[in-house]
This record gives sequence, C-alpha cells and structure tokens, in this order.
Amino acid sequence: MDKTGKIVMVYDEPAAICAKLWLRDAFTARGHQVRTVFSRFRISNVEQRGKAGKLAARLLTLWQCLKAMAVSRKGDTVVCWSQWSGLFFNLLPGAGKRYIISCNWLTPVPNKKTRFLYVKALRNRRLTAVINHPDTKARILEGYGVEDTGNIVCIPDVYDDRDVFREPAYPVDGETEKYCFCGGRANRDWEFLLKAAGECSQMEFRLVAAKSGWDSKWEIPRNVRLYFDLGAEEYYRILEYAYMSVYPLKEERVSGLINILKSVQMGKPVLVTRQSFTETYFPDGCREWLIPFGDMGEWKRMLGKVWDYGQPEYVAKVERMQEYIQANFSPESAGRQMEEIIARCKGADREYGER
Repeated sequence: MDKTGKIVMVYDEPAAICAKLWLRDAFTARGHQVRTVFSRFRISNVEQRGKAGKLAARLLTLWQCLKAMAVSRKGDTVVCWSQWSGLFFNLLPGAGKRYIISCNWLTPVPNKKTRFLYVKALRNRRLTAVINHPDTKARILEGYGVEDTGNIVCIPDVYDDRDVFREPAYPVDGETEKYCFCGGRANRDWEFLLKAAGECSQMEFRLVAAKSGWDSKWEIPRNVRLYFDLGAEEYYRILEYAYMSVYPLKEERVSGLINILKSVQMGKPVLVTRQSFTETYFPDGCREWLIPFGDMGEWKRMLGKVWDYGQPEYVAKVERMQEYIQANFSPESAGRQMEEIIARCKGADREYGER
C-alpha cells in the first residue's frame, strides 16, 4: 500500500501501562513511520470520579488531540484509540486534511448533548469509525440518523501478542487458592453475580469493580472478596491466579471482550452472557460457557459444572479456546485491516479530488 504520510497513534493511557501497543507495533513492522501520543493518566480511571472526573477526562482527551494535531501534517493518518479522541480530533481546525481512524465505537447511548459530535464525524468522508461487532453498525446508523457511506468498519478485538498464551494451570488441592474472577467497569451485572455467588456457597469469588458504579445496598456474600479501582498490575494479578473468569452482562451492548481475550491468554475457562458479540469468540466445544441472559438457574449449573471439572477436561477445553482465539483474532490480522482502511480512504480521496 501507499506508505506516504506517517501514522500518529493517540492512546488514552501512559506508555508504561498501555496494553494496546500491539497496533503501533503492527504498523511499525509493516514499514510505516509511526508517532505515538500517550496520556499521563489512564483516562478511563479519571472518568470514574464523578462529574468532575468526566470533565477532567474530556479535557485530557482534548489535550491529547491537540498534541496529535501538532505532530501530524496534511495527508497523515491519525489513529485514535478511543471514540472520544476521534470525535474531538474531528472538531479541530485542520482535521479535514488528515485521515482519521476512530477506534472502539460502542453501541450508542442516546444523548442529545453529544449527538452532533457523532453526526459530524460520520459525515466526514476522511474519518473511519471502527466497531468490534457487525451488529453495532445498524444501531449507530439508526441511533444518529445518518446514511451508510461505508465509513463504519468492523475489526474484532484481538489478543495482545506481547503476552504469551499460558498453559492451563489446573489447581492442585491445598497448594493454591481456587476462586472465580470477575472484573471490569462496563456493563457488568454485579447484583446478579452477587446473588449467584451467594447460592454457590461452596465456591469462592474475587470481584474487581469501580467504586463509582457500585451500590452500597447490595449484600455481599461471605464467599466474595471485593476490590475497588485497582491498577492494571493488581487487576491482572488477581485474574492470573483465578480458576476461571465469569462475566454476567447487564445489557445487550458490546462489552467485556478484552477481559475474555485476556482470560483465555492466561489459560482460564470463561463463562459469559450469551450475546451475538460474545458468541463470536467461542468455538464448538466451548459454547456451553455462553449462558442465556439473566438465567440464574443456568449460571448456577455451569458455575458448578466448571468448578468440578477434572484436570483433563479443564485443560482440553481451555486449549481449544486458545487455539480458536489465536487462529481468528490476531493483531496481525487487525493490522492488515487497518492498512486496508488507510489505503481505501486515500484512494477514495484521490478519486473524489479528480471529479
């Protein structure tokens, strides 16, 4: 492809803890000149601190965009890891002279105050919105009342190739703790999980949640250990030593995929609510781990079944998941798709200019 013009990557967290460098590395490996713009803070953490935190997060995002504008030039491609950075960059003077790839567009939540940002972005022929499941496209078009101009592209979430796929570690009785892990900020049905945990008293649970999204009225069973607002290192350490991961989801919207991928890389079984976007990541032989929405009986049954796996079944199923993820959700594949987006945008721009 045409490699003229550099690629500027805009990340929403510091370089030292950034788990998203696979895309930068993929571009670099394919011969592109790449510049990176990092945040001093993990913006998603800042955003959780109430109204003041949301305002601070937006200001930090805007500052990231201003820095990206300063290091980019006409004809460069600016890849914004978050949809907010893509939306804000699109507002800046000079944005129309760059190609913008705005990643991680999620299922739209109606908001009259921000609707114009999305509409303006979707009408920019030089901006591509990247979603991680095909179903999201129709919801975006309908939610914002715009025509399909081909600038919404699906690239599934991929595993982080800087981490190895670890051998499934079946716990040895008496030598290691055995517990279920659930963590994350978006769309977790914590109340449902607490009730399920309370009815599975023979099992132990470790939950990592955002304090801002927690209801103090929820009853915490004795077999649940709860943590709030942990950093990435502590978060993944708890996941690393878990027996399995569980992610009951609250609404039908894309969420939890990075946690699914990370759990599989760490060699864990993963139970998650069955939705169209989660089904994509589970092969035959592991699809019983997809549990119908809100089905308490089935959650309790599968929690107990997986908890009682013998070592051969535990290892065989996790290895099947790992093989499937490695074959279908690699960073190399996503890098190629990103290159295709850039090539298509530049080609369309030349064609448009010749008219």
